[in-house]
Amino acid sequence: MRIKIIDSSTKKPIINSKIQLQVKGKDSGFLTITTDMTGMVEIDEKYKDQQLSSPLGGGQGPWVTAAEGAVLLLPTKSKVSASG
Repeated sequence: MRIKIIDSSTKKPIINSKIQLQVKGKDSGFLTITTDMTGMVEIDEKYKDQQLSSPLGGGQGPWVTAAEGAVLLLPTKSKVSASG
């Protein structure tokens, strides 16, 4: 399933960046994902209906339910790195 990653301060997609996500649910743990040029990421279907958030930048962002087309807002203090 594909979800969109948005910067909460600019409301723009975070593109070509490596981001760590926290999963809360049956498959709890952490995922490292890389956004594409439109800010989308592909998440395995096994995470469907589980909660996703980003713990980067020293704070916990809002949780979103993993589903096709979901939008995850990253807090402005999150640090993301562009992948080359």
